[in-house]
Amino acid sequence: MNRLLNKLKNIFGIIIILIIIVSYFGVYIPLKSELEDSLHSGFKTMVSNSEIILENHLNRAVEDAESLASRTMLAAGIERYHAGEITFSELQQYTQAEYNQGASVYEYLLAAYRFVDSRLLTSYGREFTWFLDNSDFRRSGNENLIITSDQNYIIAQAAVEDKAGNTIGRDYIIYDLTAMFLELKQLNAEEIRYNILRGDEGLENGIYSGKIVELRELNNTDYFLKAETSDSLIYGAISRISYKIMLVIFSTIIIISFLVTKILHNTSENMVKNLKQELKEKTILSETDKMLGIYNRTKFNKELAREMDRAQRYDSNLSLIMIDIDYFKKFNDNYGHHVGDQILEKIVAIIKQKIRKHDILARYGGDEFMLICPETRLEEAEKLAQRLNRAIDEYNYEHEDLSCSFGVAEFKSFKDEQKDLINRADQALYKAKENGRNRVCKN
Repeated sequence: MNRLLNKLKNIFGIIIILIIIVSYFGVYIPLKSELEDSLHSGFKTMVSNSEIILENHLNRAVEDAESLASRTMLAAGIERYHAGEITFSELQQYTQAEYNQGASVYEYLLAAYRFVDSRLLTSYGREFTWFLDNSDFRRSGNENLIITSDQNYIIAQAAVEDKAGNTIGRDYIIYDLTAMFLELKQLNAEEIRYNILRGDEGLENGIYSGKIVELRELNNTDYFLKAETSDSLIYGAISRISYKIMLVIFSTIIIISFLVTKILHNTSENMVKNLKQELKEKTILSETDKMLGIYNRTKFNKELAREMDRAQRYDSNLSLIMIDIDYFKKFNDNYGHHVGDQILEKIVAIIKQKIRKHDILARYGGDEFMLICPETRLEEAEKLAQRLNRAIDEYNYEHEDLSCSFGVAEFKSFKDEQKDLINRADQALYKAKENGRNRVCKN
């Protein structure tokens, strides 16, 4: 049984190892790879959303500059100036109010400037000296969009044209770029840092010094949006989720292991319990007389040996009574074996009523019984045998008178062997039969 259970445990251990291997390579690794792809894809999606927001800002700046430059009423004043009809000072007076009114409709505009013949004609909004003092911002030629190096402002420009399409002036508008970056931070919870590069600086999408970098070209310009985040943002999330996945897997394995172990343990206990019960039942059957329900001769020999050993160890008394039914063969011959069986059952019932709980009754032969009497001297055993004799003799049996003969012997410590004690009880029984039966004799 133990060998079978050990084999089952070994098989279960191998199954658990296989489950762990399959879980790791078949579940954990694919999930981790899929999670990594998903997080990278999520990062790229956030960058794409940020790219759209930034391009919307840039497009709005360019569109607003073109819209402001296309106001025909203001362009007409410049044409009159070029025609010599008005002076530059008069042009400024003519332009200021109209220009302010036109620029005020653009929501995110910080400042607007109109230049004619490289001279500042008029302005609107805040005064940015860094722009006015730096003519490089106005030497960009056909470039209609500039982002300052500190990445705080967008400068959009548009040509003011006459009816013939000739450039007669240029408008510059300045937008706040910091508000856009604030919007990106709120969108991405400050997990992604953004920069705007002029040119890609030789970078490509990838990982650099623990940073994941993504580049996006803006509005077909030479500006690029550079987004970067720490690789720990993605791989840290992967690790945390991976730990949770492995925790779930191992917790499941532990629970399954516990349940299977519990089942095996309970099964083994039940099997052992059933085997013990079965063995006990078989032992009882092998040591019990099936018809009478008392010990048989095999069990009697074991019990007598045990009681003799105990009496010798503790120097206590022990007596043995041998009982034989008188003329039992006559009952079988005259009335049949079923009557003989009834007599045996009745004799056993009478004896059980008269003896103590710790006295041991056994069937020794066909119509012979042995009664082991622990803690009993010879005289006490003789009196017990006489009480049994009277009880059986007084029983009114329907067919014929019923009686038994009794032989009593006492265990002599350090001298007796089992066969000696039985022989003395048998000799006493023989003496009772020789003296006329239905009596008690002692040896």
